[in-house]
Amino acid sequence: MTNKFSQLQNLLVVKNWQEADRETRRIMLKIAGAEQRDNLLLTQKDIEKFPCNDLIIIDRLWLKYSQKRFGFSMINNIYQKVQRNYAQLAEIVGWRIGDRWLNYDNIIFDINAPVGHLPVSWLVPTTFGMYWQARFARVG
Repeated sequence: MTNKFSQLQNLLVVKNWQEADRETRRIMLKIAGAEQRDNLLLTQKDIEKFPCNDLIIIDRLWLKYSQKRFGFSMINNIYQKVQRNYAQLAEIVGWRIGDRWLNYDNIIFDINAPVGHLPVSWLVPTTFGMYWQARFARVG
């Protein structure tokens, strides 16, 4: 495994889910070349161009250390099962309760969180200001 993922692996080994989530975001922003943007948001274009090998490595780390509860493939499996209905996905994985979307402070950083709950910070900004900016911004 390359050095760029070693910190993520270390955090996942000790089950520090919140810091692993933030490290996932940091890695993804850096790989996408988006770490210098003022808003620190990944765009749809960033995601579309994201190197598959890097995404697979991140996903496998999350899967391994969460006993297949967390990771991009878990999120995608649920997304496909609900026929790509993002709102339904968000309810199942616990990002949304009823009409209320959780902000980052309310994310569950515990192995008992719903399957697919993490990682989330690649999608949800980690500060209140960034959260609201992202909610009203058009991605891509």
